[in-house]
Parts: sequence; structure tokens; C-alpha cells
Amino acid sequence: MKSSLLLFFFALCGAAILATHSIRERTSPPPAKELFSVVNRQLSALRAADFGSAYRQAAAGVQQKFSLPQFELMIRRDFSSMTQAQRVEFGAVQMAGGSALVQVFLIAPDGSVRGFLYSFSAEPGGWKIDGVQPLGAQPGRRLPGLHV
Repeated sequence: MKSSLLLFFFALCGAAILATHSIRERTSPPPAKELFSVVNRQLSALRAADFGSAYRQAAAGVQQKFSLPQFELMIRRDFSSMTQAQRVEFGAVQMAGGSALVQVFLIAPDGSVRGFLYSFSAEPGGWKIDGVQPLGAQPGRRLPGLHV
């Protein structure tokens, strides 16, 4: 009796695992345009010096780590090129479950290009920016990708 109950329990667990995997496989990732919209909202806010709106595009973990004044200071100190970008181009996009990576290229008024790797996490309110890493300057280089 105990062994048949135990066998039933393991069979039920196995079926649940297979069903969960099947559902996850059928769930399509969000269109890349959703991620691009988050980046564009944050960059528009930064260009307008609206650091509160830019901060709201950051993931909960970022907001726990940095207060709004710390976030503003970090942007002004380390990411000032983001506040001056004239144009944005998007490169490669990688998505896996609740996380995503997007290459973002900012074109300055002088034509210089700065690349960034944005990481995203899916949160209950939508996609949020989890981190931004500079890729370096790429002066005068024509970029492949979506032009926005």
C-alpha cells in the first residue's frame, strides 16, 4: 500500500514537471519592440532631465540598491552620454525566460557612437532595466540593426 502510494506520488510529480515544461515551451517571448520601448522611455526621460521617470524604468533590484538621488548621480557621472544621444539604434537581442539582453547604440550630435548592453528582467508591471554596461566608443562606424 505504501509503495503504491509512493509510486503514485512520483508519477504525479513527473506529470506536473512535464506539463510545466510544455507550458513554458509554448509561452512565446515578448517582441523585441517591448524592450526597445522601455529603453526609449528611459532615454527620453534622461534627455529631459526627468530622473524620476528614468528611475521608474529600472528593475526593483536596481531601485533597492540605489535611491533616486544616487541613481541621478550615477547617470550624471558614469552615463552622461545617454542624456545627449540624438539617435538610438538597436542591435542583437537575446531572450531567455524572464530575462533579456539588448545591444543599444547611442549616436551623439558629433556622430560618435557609444554602445551599451542592457539587461532586462520581467516584473509584474512589465519589463524593467536590470543593468547597463558600456561597450565602448565606436566613432564614425555605421551600425547594423534597427534605426529608431
